[in-house]
Amino acid sequence: MVNLGPSRVPRVSVRYPHLMPEDTIIWRRFVKQGQFLPDEVWYDVRVGTPIEVASGQPEWMRKWAEYSSRKRIDIVGRMGSDWLVIEAKPKAGVVALGQVVFYGWKFELEYKPTGRVIPAIVTDSVDPDLRPLFDVAGIVVFEVGRGNEGSGAQD
Repeated sequence: MVNLGPSRVPRVSVRYPHLMPEDTIIWRRFVKQGQFLPDEVWYDVRVGTPIEVASGQPEWMRKWAEYSSRKRIDIVGRMGSDWLVIEAKPKAGVVALGQVVFYGWKFELEYKPTGRVIPAIVTDSVDPDLRPLFDVAGIVVFEVGRGNEGSGAQD
């Protein structure tokens, strides 16, 4: 069973853990639109191998290396028994493609969810050369477009 710690309900906020300002705007817009929202979300989910710390170093150093050097998934969402591994990007291009393919694969290996793992991108726009590849690869793309960026925060 997946253990990601305490979850959150997806809601509009001023900021989200780990998201860059430009990614926050896109995620906030997606949440405001209110369609296809996960039941619960986790931000800044770590996957991958941490850097090695030389033997004999203090325990705090090993913990810090593990915390700070693993790769980070922007958002993981659970919808029923399915898991969305979500990358928020202004443009869904090759970087976003590589990230969600890797993150989806690594999330499945490390957390061993019982449901499907679905890579997803929340974006303003999609690189037209990649749109067919996203479809073939089973990557869900939520194109939220540009809009009024008032915070609407509920913190």
